[in-house]
Amino acid sequence: MIAMLALAIMACGSGESTAEAPPSSPDPSAEAPASPAPAPIATSPSSPQTPSMPIAPPGLTCLAKHFVGNVVQRGAGWALSLPDGTDLAWEDGTKKTFDTKMETPDLEDTLSIPYAKGPIAAVDEVNLDPGRIRNDALFKATFGATSSAVQAALVDVDFVGQAVKFNPRAATALGKVSTKLKALVAQTPSLSAYLTGELGGTFAWRPIANTTRMSVHSYGAAIDVVVAKSNYWEWEKGTNGELTWKNQIPQAIVDAFESEGFAWGGRWYHYDTMHFEYRPELFDSSCTP
Repeated sequence: MIAMLALAIMACGSGESTAEAPPSSPDPSAEAPASPAPAPIATSPSSPQTPSMPIAPPGLTCLAKHFVGNVVQRGAGWALSLPDGTDLAWEDGTKKTFDTKMETPDLEDTLSIPYAKGPIAAVDEVNLDPGRIRNDALFKATFGATSSAVQAALVDVDFVGQAVKFNPRAATALGKVSTKLKALVAQTPSLSAYLTGELGGTFAWRPIANTTRMSVHSYGAAIDVVVAKSNYWEWEKGTNGELTWKNQIPQAIVDAFESEGFAWGGRWYHYDTMHFEYRPELFDSSCTP
């Protein structure tokens, strides 16, 4: 019995201990584990792409600098919204002949023929009439919609010694032209024959001859110099309607007007050499098609 108890004690002492065994020393011959790959450098997520804002046609934006109205987008198209709420389309989607552009122009049509300054030259290209395509609604909204409205706003301008009535939107520019012309006349007295005496006039509420379109004279924004020194296509066209460009107005006078934003009718195939109208948009490079 005593022998059996001793054997049991010996068997129990040889069992697995429940205590944690001390860590074993690393084997210097063992290969070290590979270093973990470096974590990627965190970067800020890119900003979401901002949808690009639609850009209005440059010519329309340019017109808004020189006339009343705000540039607006209407569906896929663009327009100039006038103070009375009327929209004038930049591009109405209609294919037009020159005559159709003259009668029913969208705003893009009014800039479709670039105006070029420089030495006076005969205009032989048929219908090369820069600035002759005008949108009546735009002019009425800007300068006055009725004869009485325009007349009420007219101011006096000294034009080479004569008082003329002119729209206040164009009066300052005409005054600057007058100052330049006076200096030219002082240097070259013969120029006075084109500028003093019986002028063709400024304000006259009327349509252009043989049309229903309004003359820029209706808005008090045009001046005709001495008629006797001028040429006009309607007076001089042939029996079959053929035209031969003619002019008597000197370069110096044309340059003085153009330098202040006045377009000259002598730049037209349908010439009107006495005629100068205030059209600053034609001289603004951002309006160029």
